[in-house]
Amino acid sequence: MHNLRKLLTDLEVAKQKTAARRADFDFEHFEALADDRIKAIHEFESLRAQQKKAGKGMRGLKPGSEEFHSLRASLKTLSSEIKTREITRKKVEQELEELVLHLPNLIADNVPIGVDEADNTIVRLSKIAPKAFGFLVQDHVDLGEKLGQLDFEAATRVSGARFVFLRGQIAKLNRALIAFMLDLHSTEFGYEEMVPPFLVNRDAMIGTGQLPKFEEDAFRAGNFFLIPTAEVPVTNYLRETLLPNLPKTIAFCAHTPCFRLEAGSHGKDTRGMIRQHQFDKVELVKFC
Repeated sequence: MHNLRKLLTDLEVAKQKTAARRADFDFEHFEALADDRIKAIHEFESLRAQQKKAGKGMRGLKPGSEEFHSLRASLKTLSSEIKTREITRKKVEQELEELVLHLPNLIADNVPIGVDEADNTIVRLSKIAPKAFGFLVQDHVDLGEKLGQLDFEAATRVSGARFVFLRGQIAKLNRALIAFMLDLHSTEFGYEEMVPPFLVNRDAMIGTGQLPKFEEDAFRAGNFFLIPTAEVPVTNYLRETLLPNLPKTIAFCAHTPCFRLEAGSHGKDTRGMIRQHQFDKVELVKFC
């Protein structure tokens, strides 16, 4: 989530960083809305000041006098104009907030700017050599189907494309890996295990940047969204909560199924268990 005041203060920096990542954002519309917002606030505050002044003036007038009736009529007009300005201000602010939600994260100052991966900077090289196997390494799809423990055909009959049945040892391996990761991080690295909701509301999805950008990739269930990752409910766990005396970092680990339409990935690396509509993941979240 972007801080509106900071964006307006460092607008040129925001433009440069957005251009550096070759992202599209209508800064011209953003600036126009920001100006409209300031204008609406000033008009609203000016009318409120006039209303306050007129209200004080009413106190010294004799009820029923011509001046009293005139000032009361003026107050009524001011009240109507204030309501109109308030509606205008809220409408502009809502439009501005919705526009800013489409602005991608601004890249950090130390991120190298480049056209493709050839411009990446090597930070560290591992001294661990890739493991050599004394047998032919098989694709997970071929191996799993030969063992009869990955069944894409049955999943397609039951649910459609991009689903799979796990059976036997592979099903146990999946469960064991989940337990291993949860046990490791909750016992050795100070994470507290959590089981979050798998359905969240729109505000939670917006709060972690899933909406509006990835709305086409989200599954809906009535007024709820199926989570694309445990990051969404866990990160929102402390939303709108004040922690004035945070004693330490709060760390959570959570396993959830994840649901993604993957609407924009047709034909891209979709063989086997890649880019599935449903998969398991253990998420780590720290509040600092």
